[in-house]
Amino acid sequence: MARKRLLIPLLVLSLAGTASANPPVERIEEGYVVALEDGELIVDLAEARGAKPGDVVELWRPLDLKHPVTGKRVRDRFRIGSLRLTQVRSSLSLARAEGSLARPVAPGDVIVLRRAAPAPIATAPTEIPKPTPPPGETVTLPESSDPEELEVAQMFDRLRHGSVASRIASYEQYVRDSPRGRFAVVLWEEAQYLRKLLALDTSVRIEVRRFEAPARALAGQPLELGVELAGPVKGVVLHTRNAGEVAYVTQAFEPAGPGYFVARLPGSRVAGEQLELFIEATDVAGVAQAMVASADEPKTVRVDAVPKPTPPLSPKISVGAWTDYADYNRMRGNDVVWQTEGRAGMRFGDTGIRSLGSGFGVFRGVGGSLEELDEGDKSGRRVGLTYGYLEGEFGFSETASLIARLTVGLKDDGVGGGAQALVRIGSDQGTNLQLGGEVLGGIGLRGITQLELATFERIPILFRTEVTNQPAGSTASASDVRPERPGALPQDTSLQRGEIGARAIAQVGYELIPGFVLAARGSYQGRTIKHAGPGFGGAVSYTW
Repeated sequence: MARKRLLIPLLVLSLAGTASANPPVERIEEGYVVALEDGELIVDLAEARGAKPGDVVELWRPLDLKHPVTGKRVRDRFRIGSLRLTQVRSSLSLARAEGSLARPVAPGDVIVLRRAAPAPIATAPTEIPKPTPPPGETVTLPESSDPEELEVAQMFDRLRHGSVASRIASYEQYVRDSPRGRFAVVLWEEAQYLRKLLALDTSVRIEVRRFEAPARALAGQPLELGVELAGPVKGVVLHTRNAGEVAYVTQAFEPAGPGYFVARLPGSRVAGEQLELFIEATDVAGVAQAMVASADEPKTVRVDAVPKPTPPLSPKISVGAWTDYADYNRMRGNDVVWQTEGRAGMRFGDTGIRSLGSGFGVFRGVGGSLEELDEGDKSGRRVGLTYGYLEGEFGFSETASLIARLTVGLKDDGVGGGAQALVRIGSDQGTNLQLGGEVLGGIGLRGITQLELATFERIPILFRTEVTNQPAGSTASASDVRPERPGALPQDTSLQRGEIGARAIAQVGYELIPGFVLAARGSYQGRTIKHAGPGFGGAVSYTW
């Protein structure tokens, strides 16, 4: 039997001696969270182990990590809150969170139920003298039948003349190795008190001289961090956690000169919307000290997605032409419209300036009032405009845009012009609806509703309705029929403005080759049921 000198602190005597002589003052039962179902927490602490409805139990999160500096397995746990048992059965119980929790509950979390044991029979207190071995003599420690008591006694015997840092490391290692031991709670608390005392001792304190946390990082790209420390630094570790992760991932800093340490965080750890981090350093005794932030209040780095390369702008180019003839009066030739347009344009994208184009057109018509044409048997007044136009489309979104057109041209008696505006609902490359109107000086007004269908592959279909007083949308002057006036109208010409009429147009096309479409159209229009007639036309376009 080994002979030892009895020089053990008063704390050990109170722990070891009292633990074997007196019953424990607290009874502890531990269990686990076994499942989460429909918002209920199921735990295995039940009636068989003394649990009762309404009991409040502690909730702990266990950790089992490999230390990045020493390489040893580090087992620990930290408290994340409390639970209240709501239903207690023979083997399982239901519980709910009591107050706020530091982390969401997960299966495998440890629950601890503490109950006070019956008070021992009061006895007269006995003063415990401070053990001081006589000079030159040794005291033999009797072997204890309790292995825990013997282990704690031997640990304290080894710590004689040891530093505060070595005591902290030994206490915490004991708690990691024996988290359910009788002395674990007291030793853990003692280690934390010693840590606070150690923090007040500036002679062994490690200080941060320089560190700047980045405000932003790119997702999937490595992130380099550097820190300058002063003091007895043995190692520096970086702890990081992505959004949604519960535990931190630890990585060691590498020395980069006296007092300088760098760490390269791999791109796989830079993910999500933000990255949380804190830095700890260990001194020569192996005691960890918080350097930058902490696990509860970490530094936050915003993670931005890497901009995706976009292909260079490649606008689509299109050219096309259409022609249309419409008769409003039973093919009598006194109320007709013929219009032809050609266009070339470029399409850039869905939003912003979607497309720009220009073209030319020829508008020819004959018309007048119903009273003069049908009852007075007068000839229709001829009107015309040869014009050019600029047109642009602005996309507010992929499915909403505004089309605007400015028109300038020559009439028979001078310069004329007008404008057109349409609102497009839907994509111009798919099914869409257009609503708007047009005004042409001296020719008249036109309200437009147009539906373009892209339902059938290679067969574009268009339905269009118009409400208009074209072509004779204005009243002519009496001077226009004076014989002495150059280009005067015949005496039997209708001078009054034409009435409002309506048109219904259907157009069906076919894509002969990719981008090349031929289309035919038919229409029916009229101003009254007796003043109406058919129409026809066609279109061709090519896009590449």
